[in-house]
Amino acid sequence: MSSKLTIGTIYVKNVEWGGKSLLVNGNLTLNKEELLGAIAADRDFFGTVELHIVRPGDSTRLLAIEDVMQPRCKADAPETSYPGLWGKLAPAGEGMTLALKGVVVSDIYYEKLNIKWYLDMKGECAKYSQFSKQFHVVLDAKPKEGVEPLSYARALKHASLTINVMIAKLGLGQPFDTEETFSLGPVGPGPDGKPLPRVAYAVVHAAQNDTWNFLVYGQSALGFLPTVLQPTEILDGAMIWRYWEPNYYLQNENCIMELMRRHGKDLEFVGCVISNNVMRIDDKEAMAMMAARLCRDTLKADCVLVNKSGMGHAQLDASLHFIQMEKMGLPAVVNLAAVSNDKPCDNLVVFNPKVDAVINSSRNFILHHERVETLIGDGADVPSLRGIDPWGPFEHTTAAAYQGHMNQLGDFFMTADPELTWKD
Repeated sequence: MSSKLTIGTIYVKNVEWGGKSLLVNGNLTLNKEELLGAIAADRDFFGTVELHIVRPGDSTRLLAIEDVMQPRCKADAPETSYPGLWGKLAPAGEGMTLALKGVVVSDIYYEKLNIKWYLDMKGECAKYSQFSKQFHVVLDAKPKEGVEPLSYARALKHASLTINVMIAKLGLGQPFDTEETFSLGPVGPGPDGKPLPRVAYAVVHAAQNDTWNFLVYGQSALGFLPTVLQPTEILDGAMIWRYWEPNYYLQNENCIMELMRRHGKDLEFVGCVISNNVMRIDDKEAMAMMAARLCRDTLKADCVLVNKSGMGHAQLDASLHFIQMEKMGLPAVVNLAAVSNDKPCDNLVVFNPKVDAVINSSRNFILHHERVETLIGDGADVPSLRGIDPWGPFEHTTAAAYQGHMNQLGDFFMTADPELTWKD
């Protein structure tokens, strides 16, 4: 049986700098010096540190915006938020978590990555990202000369989470605008009197090197074997991506949330199996086989939704997971984000006729980017923009470039949270 997690949400309508940090009637005021003081230990790894507030509708382009997260904290024990990585070690996915909606904490990442993202806050391009709808508190910290990339990445993430929890704590003691409880309790038969189908969720996440990795309770996924995690643990900060995709998508993991909301109605959600994206083909086969055994023999699933977070390698991993599930008698469907554009399969890098139940959750677009008044992250080396004036104007595709237009797990700007409205 799953742990019971309640997420209480407070909606933020405005964010500005001020003399005292407080949240009143959805208006968030932040003291910049207080936030900078809280990350003093991490600043030893930074050459320069700036904090910015960026608003929807600002003529601003954010370069190398590698992480975006909702401010969240455990309501009864804020010091255990993001346990093992930032907070004290404690089981995640239980009790009450406070979340702020409409504001995010974002990181600019200056070390080398082969994929870096950018984001427009105004203009036609802004409509292609759900993150353009929200206020950003941006941590813009360059590494100090001589600091190793991993040390910089750790410090940047720790500093970002410190700011994240500090902002979330401003909502403690206030009434929530909405509340939702997630739990996998026992279920009865369906309307036809037959048992509901037992559905497992198996996901391959990218874990290729120290900075392109994910962490579970602070433990690196490099060398991980497939493991079972409570769905609520993933929603509640037990798992954190390190500079692959925004952790906003783990906090609001749409497949998990949909499966949990349908639990007891038309399906029985039996849990999650998490694998890491390994490089060798025989290792991929082993990971897929072990994940399938966990779904069949541990979770007792009848069928499996397979997903992945990663590009070509992860597409192969997910395909092998699909094949292994079917070999073990588990009907499967796999989400391969952006496997088609205007023409079928032009982004599909792995083709196997055995993988015959595929969901495409997004597509690629060509966008015209206007010239902006403010550029944050200049000099961060965004590979997709090399040879292009980042101030604009220019045209570029969204794939592996534009932050928030899609997510490998299936979140897509066209189907994203309708409660977040556009700002003209």
